[in-house]
Amino acid sequence: VETLAKEFNVPKEKIAMANPGKVAKEGEWFFIPLKVGVLGQNDEVHAFDPHQLLQSGEFLWPVPSSNRVSSGFGLRWGKGHEGIDIPGHIGAHIVAAADGVVVYSGDEIGGYGNITVVAHKNGHFSVYAHAKSNFTKKGQRVYRGQVIAQIGMTGRTYGPHLHFEVRKNGEAIDPTSFLAAN
Repeated sequence: VETLAKEFNVPKEKIAMANPGKVAKEGEWFFIPLKVGVLGQNDEVHAFDPHQLLQSGEFLWPVPSSNRVSSGFGLRWGKGHEGIDIPGHIGAHIVAAADGVVVYSGDEIGGYGNITVVAHKNGHFSVYAHAKSNFTKKGQRVYRGQVIAQIGMTGRTYGPHLHFEVRKNGEAIDPTSFLAAN
């Protein structure tokens, strides 16, 4: 915890409060409570993915308990897949990738099941689909790292995962170019 505190310039007490009861050991995920503010200006980015999926760091990795992608962005089964699928255990936390305002939270959009859509600065939107439960409502302000839903299998899905999208002006963008793991 002391190493993380020094690396991210966050008091170790704040890290401990954000991770109650968690034992520090190599390979464990820890929430680092960073400053709330303008995206990309207050947060230091530390990419971690060995396959270099994590690029600019504008958005936080949305499933802290999983570092895998089971289906990438682009063509899948002969059709366009407009996001990435991150597998996880049912009930695992889904966190907001960046500060924003919830513009949709419900289950009325096609095969997505329970879905949350968050509007961010610079015209970006993040989409979180197939959730077991959404913890948000339309118009709610959410913050980077805030738990907004749980991994589930709602809608059309073959297993528990988060379908995660990033959009700008209605167009899907490969989310891996915006993500950071820490």
